[in-house]
Parts: sequence; C-alpha cells; structure tokens
Amino acid sequence: MSSFQQKEDSSESPYPELSANASAASGAAQSRTLLNTIESQVIPRLLLARRADCPSEIDESSVNRRPTAQQVVEFARIVLAGDTAQERAFIAELRDVGMTADAICLDLLGAVARHFGVLWEGDQADFVQVTVGVQRLQKIAHEMRAEAQATGAALRAGHRVLLVTLPGEQHVFGSIMVAELMRHAGWDVWDVPGGSDSDILSLVQNEWFAIVGVSISSADQLEKLAGFLRNLRRVSLNRAVGVMVGGIPFSAHPERVALVGADTTAIDGRDAVMQAERLIQLLGQRN
Repeated sequence: MSSFQQKEDSSESPYPELSANASAASGAAQSRTLLNTIESQVIPRLLLARRADCPSEIDESSVNRRPTAQQVVEFARIVLAGDTAQERAFIAELRDVGMTADAICLDLLGAVARHFGVLWEGDQADFVQVTVGVQRLQKIAHEMRAEAQATGAALRAGHRVLLVTLPGEQHVFGSIMVAELMRHAGWDVWDVPGGSDSDILSLVQNEWFAIVGVSISSADQLEKLAGFLRNLRRVSLNRAVGVMVGGIPFSAHPERVALVGADTTAIDGRDAVMQAERLIQLLGQRN
C-alpha cells in the first residue's frame, strides 16, 4: 500500500462555487469551466477592486457613459499584448470623455475578463495568455487606487506568488481571503481560474514565481499532489521556487508537507502570509 493511501474525513470547502473541475473535462467542458470561474471568481475580485481600489465618483453627467463593445474588444487586445503604455493611454482617453472609475473598473475590466473567456472558448487565446491577461486587469484596478490615494502596501520586489488548487479539487488555499491578505502584505498574487495540470505547469514554465501555493481538500489526492509538485519543480522558470501547500489533509498532519515534496504549509490566510515570508527568507539564504 502506498504511503499516501491514508483515509480521513474531509469537510466541504467554504467556497464551493470556486471549485476547479478542468482536469476532468476536455474541449468545450474545460472552456466552460474557465468561463464559469471568470464569472464566479474573477469578476467578484474586480468588483472588490472597484469598491476598495477605485475612487468613488458620483457624476450625474457621466452616469450613463459605459464602454462600448468595440472598446472592450480593443482594450482586451491591448492587455493581451502587454502594452502598459497603451493601457494607460486608453484609460486616460476614457476618463477624458467623462467615464467614471467605477465604470472603468467594473464595466470595462469586468467585460474584458469575460471576453478573455470567450477568446479561450474559441481557441483564440491559450490558458497562459488568459491568466496573464486577468492578472493585468487586477493590477490596473489596483493602480487606479494608487493614483487616487496612497494607501495599501506597495508590491515588493521578488514577492510573486501563484495560488492554485490541484485540478479537480475544491478551492481551499487559494481563497479570496488568502489572496487578498497576501496582496495587502505587498505580494504580487496570481490565482489561476480553473486550469488543468498542463495549463498550470505551462504558466509556471513561462512566468517567474518565488512561491507556488497548492491546495487539496482530501487525503486521497496526496499521491497525485506529490507527482504534480515534482513536475512543477522540474519545469519551473524559477529553479529555486518555494512550494507551500494547504488544505485539510495538512492541518493535523504537518509531516505530510515533506512527504509530497513541499516546503511548508499554512492553516489560514494570516498564517499563509507569515509562512510565505519565512519561506522567501529561507530561500534567499539558500541562494
């Protein structure tokens, strides 16, 4: 019997709507998973950004000014191209004609996120492109806050973390609360909408991350997680990437961290911030 085959009861995730089922799907089903995740996970984040990051504006003359479908498509193209200067110029033009920050954050960025899902479904953009694009949308929302008021922690060099769930598992470690707590601590947080093993590995291969956090909700997945982490370290652009795991299987069994080939674990969002800081310091000492 494998050392991983230890059974235990597991409770449901407090965020069942954020479940990732992409690994069991193929073709259209996987595309639908990404679209659903954008609706349930990415759009709410942009809504939070609108409330917390964008200045509140009440302007009766501009209340009906909303981005057109053509503007949404054009801005999506600019974001996918990674042209920061064009992004800022595009938003500046919208502000010049009276579009509010609320409309930009929710109606433009939210619509662009949905458009990314459509591009994915039509095979016009791959998983890495969509993930990078969504991350850029989140950064734009936060930059709008920074321009309006100097609040919140500035991004710290080398503090980039990717939070994912093992495909097929419920969202535990990469919850909105964990991600937001790490953002407030100055981390550049990427949390991926429902990708398969190959999708996530491709992202790690193409983007540099100091730490990757992976969660599971059942001890039955420990062996699969171990294999996934081996592949992750093998392809990682950062050859010294740190790995943090989370979820019920580790809460009472910290010895399983080493068993699956990870570096540390966290029991909740606050602990995730502390463990990530300790891990990045340790990795710095090793280097």
